[in-house]
Amino acid sequence: MKYRLSDCVEIISGGTPKKSIKDYWGGNVPWLTIKDFTSKYPKTVSSYITKTGLNNSSAKITKDKDILISARGTVGEIMMVHSGYTFNQSIYGLRVKENLAIPEYIYYWLLANNQMFSQNVHGSVFDTITRKTFDYIQIDLPELSKQAKIVTKLNNIDSKISVNERINDNLVA
Repeated sequence: MKYRLSDCVEIISGGTPKKSIKDYWGGNVPWLTIKDFTSKYPKTVSSYITKTGLNNSSAKITKDKDILISARGTVGEIMMVHSGYTFNQSIYGLRVKENLAIPEYIYYWLLANNQMFSQNVHGSVFDTITRKTFDYIQIDLPELSKQAKIVTKLNNIDSKISVNERINDNLVA
């Protein structure tokens, strides 16, 4: 069945605590930027904010299997996160409506179709996608059982890639 992507996810905006307030930075809440988009899940985090910084900004905490997508500059980079991360305003968080889709299915679909975002950019200085962009992107969702089978196969491939990357890292070291 065809859906607008915006009907399948809750869109969450990111935020940045004021950098001029030192009490907002250097805590234990991971704060992601596009620099941290290097694999399916974050391997490193460039910055951390404090609970005070979180509470005094528009930053939001992720839940397990939220999907992040870069929305400005380098548009369409995709990453999945576990709970407890925050992210800046150049990133959208997508919280999948699990009655319609499996989060990993949406992740893999976005990964395979991220050119749709570059085809829907706006902006004169930086390429940008907006919340409205998610209304224009159509996704054909199979039933949940078929999504689960697809996700299982793709997760197995991802696991093998991860093992190979660890082996390569050990060979380099």
